[in-house]
This record gives sequence, C-alpha cells and structure tokens, in this order.
Amino acid sequence: MPPSIHSHLSGKGEVASATSDDSPIGSPRHSEKSQHSLEMVHVETSMNPRAEVLIEEIIPKVAKSIAEMEVTNPEILRATRAFAAFQNFAAALRAGCDRDFFHKSRKSHKISTFWSHSWHGGQWKKILTLLTLYNGFAALLGGFFVAILMMILFDFGLLPDWERFGNGNFSMWCLPSGFLVTTLVMLLWRSQNNVFLDRICISQQDNDLKAQAIFSLAGLLKKSDVMLILWDPTWTQRLWCLFELAAFLKSKKVTSGKQALIVRPIFFGPISIAIFIFCCAACIPLTTTPVSSDSTFTVMFSSGTCLLVGCVVGYPTILTLRNYFQNLDIMRQQLLEVSFDTAKSSCCEQNHQSPSGQPVLCDRKVVKECVNIWFGSQEAFEQHVRSEVLEILTLSLQERVFTMPWVLAVTSPFLWYFMDLSASFIRFEWTGFWAHPSVLFLIEGLSFWFLGIPNVMDLLLMFCRVARAKHQNFYLEILKNLLVIFACAFILAILFGLYVASRFANDFRTVVWVGELMLYALCMRLSAHGMKAVVTRFGW
Repeated sequence: MPPSIHSHLSGKGEVASATSDDSPIGSPRHSEKSQHSLEMVHVETSMNPRAEVLIEEIIPKVAKSIAEMEVTNPEILRATRAFAAFQNFAAALRAGCDRDFFHKSRKSHKISTFWSHSWHGGQWKKILTLLTLYNGFAALLGGFFVAILMMILFDFGLLPDWERFGNGNFSMWCLPSGFLVTTLVMLLWRSQNNVFLDRICISQQDNDLKAQAIFSLAGLLKKSDVMLILWDPTWTQRLWCLFELAAFLKSKKVTSGKQALIVRPIFFGPISIAIFIFCCAACIPLTTTPVSSDSTFTVMFSSGTCLLVGCVVGYPTILTLRNYFQNLDIMRQQLLEVSFDTAKSSCCEQNHQSPSGQPVLCDRKVVKECVNIWFGSQEAFEQHVRSEVLEILTLSLQERVFTMPWVLAVTSPFLWYFMDLSASFIRFEWTGFWAHPSVLFLIEGLSFWFLGIPNVMDLLLMFCRVARAKHQNFYLEILKNLLVIFACAFILAILFGLYVASRFANDFRTVVWVGELMLYALCMRLSAHGMKAVVTRFGW
C-alpha cells in the first residue's frame, strides 16, 4: 500500500492487502467483473466492529491521495513493448487467460500510450484492432517491398510465367506475394512502441505492488503522452474506464486540436482486414481469367468475374461497416447519458464485501470524490464529456479513422494487380519509354488507386452510414445489405466501363483513362458531399 494511503489509514483500523480469495487485477475472475478495484484495501471486521463506519471516513482521504496524481513508487511506473501483448496468440489480451505477464514489463520514466479498454467487450475484435494499429504500417511496407521485388525478378526471367489458356508471359506474383507477406508481417511484427496494458504492467502476484498501482492509476495517466481508447459499447458502462478518462482529461487538458486522446472502436481492425481481403478477392479473377485476342472481351469478362467475386466477399464487409456506424450511434447516446451513478462497478455488484466476507471500499464513492476534486463537481465532468469530449470523439471517429492513407492501405491489392499487369508486358520491345505498355499500365494503376478508389470508398462509407439502422426483420436486413452491395457494384461498374471505353483510344488510352478518372473523381466527390449535406441536414 502506498505510504501516504497507509498513513491515512493507520490508527483507523487494521489494513490488509488482498487475500488469496480476492480477485487479482486482470485475472479471469477480475476480467469478468471490473478492470480495477480497491478491494485490495479493506478493514478487518474481526478486529474492529466499526469497520463500515471507518471505511466511510477513509474514503475522502483515499480519494484525496489518488487525486494528487502521484506515482507512489517508481517500481510501478512501468511500460511494455506493444508486441508483448500479441505474443502467444495475444494471451495478455484474452480474458480467459490466468497467466502472469508482469515479467514482460519494465520500469520506465514515462508511458507513450496508455491503453484504456473494457474486459467485457469483444476480445478478438480488440486484438485485431491493436494488430492493425501497431503492425499494419510495417505489414504494408513489407507487402509493397516484396511485390516490387517480384516485379523485378519476373523482369529478369527469374520467375516462371503464368500460362493463361495458351497465352504465356503473364505475371501473377505481385498480388499473392504482397498479400502473403502483409499477412505474415501483421501477425509476426515486433512493434517497439512503449505502451501500458494493465494485465502486463500491474503485478498479479505482489498484492502490495498491485494496490500501489491502483492508487497511482491517475499518476500513471499523467505520465502518459497519449491515451488510446479501444471503444466498445461496454466501455462507457464501466466505472474505472470513466475514471481513466477523467484523470487523463484533468492531466492533459485535451482539446479538439490535439491528438493526445485517440479513440478507435474495436470494429476498426475487422473493418480494415475485411476490406483488404475483399480487394484481394476481387483482384484474383483479374489475374487468372482467360485472356482472349479480343482485349475488350478480356476486360469485360475479367471485370464481370471480379464484380461477382466482390459481391460474395463484399457482403460480410458491408455488414461489418454497418455495424460500425450502429456502434457509433450507441457511443454518442452513451456519452450523452454518461453518469458515474449508473456505471457498473464490481464492488457494488458484490455488495461491498470481499469473497472472505470483509467490507471493502466503494470504488464508486472514491472515484466520485476524485472527480469532485478535479472538476469541481460530478455534474461538471459529465457536462464536459457530453460537450467537448463528445465533439472530440465524433471528429476522431468520423474524420480521422477512414483517412486517405487508410483507404490507400486497405485497397493496395488493386495496385499490386496493376503491377502484375505491368510486369507481364515489361519484356516487350517498344519504341519510346512513355509509350511502352508496361509503363502505361503502371500509370493507369496508380491513377486508378489514387483517383478512383478513394472516391468509391467515400460513397461506400456514406451508403453504410445512411443504411446503418438495423431492422428487426431478418429478411429486410439481408435486403438492405444487398442493396448497399448493388449500389457499390453499380459505381464500380461505371468505373470499369470507363476503363473499357478508354481501350478504344488506342495510343491515347492512358491519357483518356486519366482524364476519365479525374472527371469521375469530381462527380463522386460532389455526390459524397451532397449525401453528407443531406445526412447532416436531416440528422441521419
């Protein structure tokens, strides 16, 4: 127990650390109830019959000590490398694992990113989101490096050709190798970011260190540069999650112009991975379908097959995107109704008794006292959350999640397909560099990737946002998903139609294609802005 806390409690009653019956923080039992708990501090009823009265007297002193935001012992200011959380199939992030991970942490002077999360949300969604955030960039760099390497090796004849129904000299190396390496790096990359994860950085075996860590939680947040909220519908319902938010807001004075507070729904990872797989699946027919001497037939046949496969893979993608926007509505409603009085706490659920029958401190009362010290009143903090914090989170989730770099990252398989196409013609003898088919295909692919895809994604996200409401009728729900898919397929069909039309321009087809893309991008951008204005106007 921290010395300051112990000095407050000494003489008021016997103070004991958690017994073997108490639920350790981060243990499976603890994970089913609460992220943190002050039940490590309780009064021995056998030695003091006024234990419950004494606890009520102790609460203000405990809250005052916590509200000072001091780290009581340098040993508990710890961090871990992000990759440690993903080892052994992300065992440290799974609620059902009872192993001790404290040895994976180390003493630190500060924490780069504090992970705030609920143990009651979808654990695998949370794991995929963290993998995407911390390993995604390295994975894509690895994918692009290998795709470019395959393109060069194919050019030098070090890789075999792909026979497509009697037509040789075709490359099918960039797309599959890029996908394979991206997947492997995503799973195996060892991110070196310093992070705080309670399961790793708070001792599960040393009860004294455990108690000190809980009492110093506000101090740990003060020592953190960034707070990453892994949001799910249960996060706002947990008392200690709200405490972490309050402590961080107090210590950092977060404003909408700063990125000290980052919010990512646990759907972010599944969405990113689903779209990436969708793009790979859609490109596979383009690299494997029969090639005819009639280039128009080839393009139309490949495009039709691509759209068919895309529709099959696209259904779960659309479903995931709609679920994302449904959860955003839940988040806004929860923040508008945020209250410490309704937040869930394990001590209240256990009637303020430890498993051994001893009275324990009420987490809710301690947290509310801290908030009163920091913000003047509980109502002031709740109003701050409902106004400024809600604005920050809304901006973060709508404007800073599906960014241009994110769109280009998840749709990179389309560029890998054009790299395969460019490599297939790289051995051809041609007069003039800029007239070479290999160069032209690469320019067409880059134009498609930078101009066409981002605008299609904007409309796709807008469609899913407008159609996010879930119907009670199962068949109507399926119909709504199919309508969104068909709307997106129609937009993509227009894009492929423009590509087919540009083939008739012969020597100027690349110039025509780029011009068509610029006009297409302008129309799609205007359409997206128009839909956004309608959605904002009617509050959809």
